[in-house]
Amino acid sequence: GTSQTDFSDQLSSFDPNVFTLIAWDPPGYGYSRPPERQWCLEIYAIDADLAAKLMEKLGINFYSILGWSDGAKTALQMAIKYQSVINKTVIWGVGCFCKPENIRALYATRNVKVWNPRVRELFESVYGNELQTLWGRLVDFYQSTMLNWSLKSEIKRIHCPTFILHGDIDPLIDLEHPNYLLSHISDSRLHRFADGSHNIHQEFAKQFNQLVQDFLLE
Repeated sequence: GTSQTDFSDQLSSFDPNVFTLIAWDPPGYGYSRPPERQWCLEIYAIDADLAAKLMEKLGINFYSILGWSDGAKTALQMAIKYQSVINKTVIWGVGCFCKPENIRALYATRNVKVWNPRVRELFESVYGNELQTLWGRLVDFYQSTMLNWSLKSEIKRIHCPTFILHGDIDPLIDLEHPNYLLSHISDSRLHRFADGSHNIHQEFAKQFNQLVQDFLLE
């Protein structure tokens, strides 16, 4: 995805009188290409370092982070490593470890022809004919590597207020993942969308946006 395709409902709807939103494309995504994405076990830690450097370069020294799916892995890494600059964390569609069934569910999406045509066309508008190749590389990385990825030993180091949101019918992330985060991050809370899938911030944008803004303003 990209910051524009994935988060347009947030970028256009959060109260601009209260919030300044900074959305980025990590290297290899969206408009941060070239370079090609270099998939490796440390990729989310690398992204976390780059995002922190970006904020430092912008002169913003205390901020909250929102992350979805792979971006939420980066958000977790930032909340662990950059505690002095992170105010609050909001994450959804994520776990801090991978199970075989999570990878099998992702592999089922490897062929972009099986995607919802509207979603595929949206991503093709950014990636063009490269979409299948780029998505295939991500899925193959998960299959070959992600069973070895885990933040279980580090997650208790997160002390900032953390809001976990979850869609109960998410085909990629089952309830075990948000429950694990809830029980291992000291100052955390969980909100579940009974009819929500992986992209709850798009499916239930109005409710999602209000919940997140209320949390950030507490």
